[in-house]
Amino acid sequence: MKIQKDWGVEEELPEEIIEKILLKMAIKELIRCSAVCKSWNSLIKNPRFIQTHFKNQTDDDNSEPLLLLSSFESDDLHRDDPAALFGHYSNLLNPIHNHNKSNPTNRLSYRVVGTCNGLVCICSYRDPCLPVILWNPSIRKFRFLPSPSRSSRRSRTTDCDWNENYFFGYDSRINDYKVVRIVKESYLGPTVEVEVWSLARGGAWKRLQNNVPAGFAPHLYDHACVKGAFHWVQGHETNQAEEEKEFVFLIVAWDVVDESFRNVEIRQAKRKCKPFISRYHGDGDQCRLALFEDLGYSSFDLWVMMEYGVAESWTKLFNICLLASPREGHYIRPFGFTKSGQVVGIFNDGTLKSYDPKDKQLKDFGNPEYVYLFMDSFVESLVLLGQTNVFSY
Repeated sequence: MKIQKDWGVEEELPEEIIEKILLKMAIKELIRCSAVCKSWNSLIKNPRFIQTHFKNQTDDDNSEPLLLLSSFESDDLHRDDPAALFGHYSNLLNPIHNHNKSNPTNRLSYRVVGTCNGLVCICSYRDPCLPVILWNPSIRKFRFLPSPSRSSRRSRTTDCDWNENYFFGYDSRINDYKVVRIVKESYLGPTVEVEVWSLARGGAWKRLQNNVPAGFAPHLYDHACVKGAFHWVQGHETNQAEEEKEFVFLIVAWDVVDESFRNVEIRQAKRKCKPFISRYHGDGDQCRLALFEDLGYSSFDLWVMMEYGVAESWTKLFNICLLASPREGHYIRPFGFTKSGQVVGIFNDGTLKSYDPKDKQLKDFGNPEYVYLFMDSFVESLVLLGQTNVFSY
């Protein structure tokens, strides 16, 4: 970058000054700047620059908090701000809509399974032969992941009992993004297969052999990613009569960094229903593990693990009732939290409501015509810029 002095002499700005200026720019402005010259292009695509820019975005108190909401009908970004009355930010055009226009069935079968640092992971829920996709909607780039191992990659049209789920997380130790595939099929018996694909490693999926819990069957939309690990509630029945049946539950965690399973202690109690697991922001940006205890009639107690890994730190924060009175044919359960502290509940028809624990008001949330599947916070980033094997749209 050159500056013009009063006496007509041009002078180059130092590279470190140029970098500081670029680091303060928004994503769209940086994409335009990358076309100015080769040196700027190289700088903006540098992994160190991308990581620093993302950290600046997340540290900025004035940055606009966003929510990614995914439904059968649309993937959208919304402003996570009660004062903005849940304002719409942008519609995210799924890359498959542009990349494969010849097959509309494939386009409609993809769903969001996770988002992290501006990346979105999507996979097909109809056809297991379709590739998993990593997608950055902010820079309109995506890449296909390689096919998992053939040994468990079976068609859903077969007679086997199929349970396949994908999860997406971030390895902060080495600045890497990982997709975890967990498969349980009837022909495997109690065995569960786990594979991991790493953006940094690339190449093929890695099969995990270590300490996979027997009979482990995680649910895609009932987990929480806290402290660099995925968490699921698993349980078993106690030996009681049918009318008095109770369950004992535990939390199974998978560490994104170590790529291994462990247990996280839960409040020990016999329960009639499985608790819903979530993550709770509370005051500030500290993220904690949380459980919603189902009391019946859409009433829940919120328990939060105030100190991660310490069973004695589980604390009941408040009770919420997501329906003023039981309504025939309707049930609403917790779907997640907004960063502003509201609880989002989902009806059994897929529509959403928000609940403010302070004023105990239940309000419309999202598009009432949509059937929602996924909700999480979202921050725009440059991740995937400069990567090989990446498509633009």
